[in-house]
Amino acid sequence: MFRVSTCLIFSMLWMLTANSQHLPNQLTNWKKVGAFPATNGIPSIGLAGQSAGVFGNFMIVAGGTNFPDKMPWEGGRKVYYDDVFFYGKNTKGVLTLSGSDKLPMNLAYAATAATEKGLLIAGGENETGILNKVMILQVFKDYEELAFLPDLPIPLTNAMAVAYQSSVYVMGGETFSKVSDKVFVMDLNNSKNGWTSLPPLPHPISHGVAVFFNGEKTNGIYIFGGRAKQKNGISDLYSTSHFFDINAQQWTVKAPLPYGLSAGTGLLDPSGRVLLFGGDRGEVFSKVEALVAQKNSQTDSLAIETLDKKRVVLQSTHPGFSHEILAYDIERDRWDAIGSLPFPTPVTTHAFMWDGFIMIPGGEVRAGVRTPHIFSLELTPKK
Repeated sequence: MFRVSTCLIFSMLWMLTANSQHLPNQLTNWKKVGAFPATNGIPSIGLAGQSAGVFGNFMIVAGGTNFPDKMPWEGGRKVYYDDVFFYGKNTKGVLTLSGSDKLPMNLAYAATAATEKGLLIAGGENETGILNKVMILQVFKDYEELAFLPDLPIPLTNAMAVAYQSSVYVMGGETFSKVSDKVFVMDLNNSKNGWTSLPPLPHPISHGVAVFFNGEKTNGIYIFGGRAKQKNGISDLYSTSHFFDINAQQWTVKAPLPYGLSAGTGLLDPSGRVLLFGGDRGEVFSKVEALVAQKNSQTDSLAIETLDKKRVVLQSTHPGFSHEILAYDIERDRWDAIGSLPFPTPVTTHAFMWDGFIMIPGGEVRAGVRTPHIFSLELTPKK
């Protein structure tokens, strides 16, 4: 088990900055560089909703969910996990499983951010419901450490998190009854002071993509896409882009995405552009929600059965998610499509940089189906 600590003892200089390094427009040289480990000799069926990121020399993957027995439309039960895996990486980007551990509880869909003090994991959910617990994980060569931080002001799942220097921000997410527009910040150097509220999001958002941008003239947080379930049970799917200036404490509207998108992954690459990798454009998701809403309004058993059969067909024949890679030019406030992922697009996972490599570990590739594979792309191949 993790060595549990109530204080943070390690820090290093870490900052996300943009520079003028030229990087290719087309991202095509993706490779499968690892996979989640087998259990009792049985290959992993994959995970979604896991926390993932880099601390020091290790990639951390923690928690997650899957349906090990049957698909959800067949009555399958979603299972939550407490496993933590640590991976090392060689110069070619190939991963090696370096160790494993356990979280104090099963956990998935937590807001996650790599910080200067470890991998922050905030909120999320498990079999008991939505959580407000906050942890930070550190992995070193010879040991692992877990520290509990002050609880979130409210329980949240499917929220977004970013970090800059010693500050961590948690935004949006789902509560027990609605989608949140709250923004909270905490200084890891003074974590005993807990969380502070900031100006709220322009609208409630869950399943969005958030990145921190540290520019020459401005610092702040970009929020892209996401969704919000309404009282009628149907979600608004967003194509919106917003920027929060942390100095002015103000939100501004930016160029919208080409289409509504939720549950995708994204990052700020070393050249200073934002990359979004696929996501759910809602073609099936919205139809399923509409059928469920119709079903819930019916009292006739035959009508309910008919609607339920239509839902099962939609979910069981789910074609997967958008493969398109979108690039946002921050300086020009413009979106461009720059290619497609050559593998089934995973959602409800994370994308992040690790020493010049884009990493995307696991995720959901169509309704109820997870992948155990870890994909990577080297942005600056060595000559």
